[in-house]
Amino acid sequence: MNWRVNFSLLLPALWLCSCTLGPRPVLTSPETTVASMREAFFRDDASLFIHTLGSPVLREYSEYTLRVGWSEIRPQVGSFVEKARVVSVADFRAPALEPLPPPGFVRPTPGAALKVAVLELEGRRERFLFQREVDPAPETSRQATGFWVGDRYFVRSEHPSAETYLVEDSPEKDRTHWRLVFPYEPFQRDGELTRMLQDKLATEKK
Repeated sequence: MNWRVNFSLLLPALWLCSCTLGPRPVLTSPETTVASMREAFFRDDASLFIHTLGSPVLREYSEYTLRVGWSEIRPQVGSFVEKARVVSVADFRAPALEPLPPPGFVRPTPGAALKVAVLELEGRRERFLFQREVDPAPETSRQATGFWVGDRYFVRSEHPSAETYLVEDSPEKDRTHWRLVFPYEPFQRDGELTRMLQDKLATEKK
């Protein structure tokens, strides 16, 4: 996953960052996440693609880098998800003392709930890791820990009428997502679909 950044992509990336595209889908399962990645490819929607990626991925590959490189990433996403199907999903427990991954690989957040999904494409199968993440509550919601009034931030207990500002409802179930943790070395190091992608990229560069 060597996503290069170049200045010719900078302006489109800034435009993407400035767009308000509305609420994102709740990723209730790995199947939903894969379907959303497929939709991101067909709609040419970088924001939706980023929404499907777990925090370990975004620590390794920043959101800014992903947006800038979206035109290069998109064909790779397409080759993975356009025709791939999820054949099984199961709970997964990562090793308690998992070593630091080699450069370019990521590992799940310690303590996160995990699932492993097996994807099939052209008769080949590979495991992919997903972790459960709960997004913060919006600052206008009753579940928020604080909010802004003008240029001052209040913790809800500091303000005498916080309920005046915190009026929306944002239950945790609507902010809980199963997001992709990729590339996870134990699955992707010898993964057949990852190898297919690498071979395809090597052929395109010749």
